[in-house]
Amino acid sequence: VKPEDFAAQMTYLAEHGYTTLSLYDLIDALATGRALPEKSVVVTFDDGYAGIFDHAMPVMRQWNQTGTVFVITEFVDQGRAEYLSWPVLKYLWEIGWSIEPHTKTHAGLQGLSYAKQLYEMLGSIETVEANIGARPRFFNYPSGSYDQTTLDLAPQLGLWGGVTTQGGWYHRYDDRYTLTRLRVTGNTDLLHFIEMVEYGR
Repeated sequence: VKPEDFAAQMTYLAEHGYTTLSLYDLIDALATGRALPEKSVVVTFDDGYAGIFDHAMPVMRQWNQTGTVFVITEFVDQGRAEYLSWPVLKYLWEIGWSIEPHTKTHAGLQGLSYAKQLYEMLGSIETVEANIGARPRFFNYPSGSYDQTTLDLAPQLGLWGGVTTQGGWYHRYDDRYTLTRLRVTGNTDLLHFIEMVEYGR
């Protein structure tokens, strides 16, 4: 997403009464029935690219918005320049963002052995906790790749939910480990973005 397009999208949300929430807010509401603001959105970023800090954070901070970053922990550990660093991620967490795992190596989980999935999932959970200082409770399945082993592991590892790449905006507590999202890409113009937010399409 081009920085200027992202700025226009976040400005639209702010000027039209939308409140950015965390996945923690969403799950709490689904579990307890607590009402959320009428216009609520969860803004998520996959992979943890450096551009989030350079371009997204300043715009969102201007509008008092927060986001959720799903990080590939081994890439951050390796200090790859295209990804956010742990100090920057800790800063984002301190200003109210959520930092959650996206596996260690971005491996598709579907079909992997229990041991390999445990390595990718638990390893990334513990790495986030060690660097941020808080246990992450949500998970992002790389490329939407997961299977029953993944879904069995998630609650065992203390996760409260997981996000997929499947399109959709309607959420139920029973579906908390397969939450759908609306995908915004570099080809999403402002009109299409508005249609997605307002009408879920």
